[in-house]
Amino acid sequence: MVVLQRNEVNRNHTVYVLAALMAASVLLGVILTYSGRSGALQIALVLLATSAVATLVLAGLQFLTSPKRSQALIFYRDDSMVVATNALHEGFKLRYLRDILGETVSAFSDEDRLHWKDLEADGFYAGICTRGARRLVVTRLCTMIFDDVFVSDQHGRWEYFDSSCTADPSFSKRVTPPLKRWKGMPIEQG
Repeated sequence: MVVLQRNEVNRNHTVYVLAALMAASVLLGVILTYSGRSGALQIALVLLATSAVATLVLAGLQFLTSPKRSQALIFYRDDSMVVATNALHEGFKLRYLRDILGETVSAFSDEDRLHWKDLEADGFYAGICTRGARRLVVTRLCTMIFDDVFVSDQHGRWEYFDSSCTADPSFSKRVTPPLKRWKGMPIEQG
């Protein structure tokens, strides 16, 4: 599996736009000059127009299938953390996290599964539950792997790390993730 960095995805988008523009200009040129050419040249123009249409179709498919920004939500509770991602296909990233965190990763209980099931309505899926791992380690690992990382503490305060350009963002913002149906975590009374 090939993992592209965000700047490589942007570079690929530029190539797709340029290819689509070239194909459109070739197609326009063929349409404008087709009737005034000889039979042999018309065959060449038809082949050229066919390749331009194929290029437009492929560029359109590349735009439709380009990866969206990978997002992670980290929820801190007393001694445990839950990492949720915005796509089911982020499994390889979660396996990487699981391998690094090792023995601190634990299974979700049935009660936990029901609690975190509500996140699925917003497009996030709880993937890892850790107990006893250091908060800073999990946050930094997630900023190295995901484009957007939202971190919530026990009191419902959110921090946002935009790590699409750098694996180690130097600052965070107080931004809430795009959750519409999530009821939130119960605040722990200490």
